Amino acid sequence: MLTTTFLLIWKLLLPLLVLVALIDWLTASDQRRIRILQRAGHSQRQIAARLKITRYRVRQALVS
Repeated sequence: MLTTTFLLIWKLLLPLLVLVALIDWLTASDQRRIRILQRAGHSQRQIAARLKITRYRVRQALVS
């Protein structure tokens, strides 16, 4: 019974969690995305290239 419950949770909640994370990323502001990418270890140049914005905008977002 416990195994069935675990499998049910795994099959239903994991895809839902992935969907919520995807929606969160798609609706996040540029400033939030910049902060997330910075915490992940990306340089300002890498962040700018990935988000298709200028390095100046990345720098300004990290200052504020």
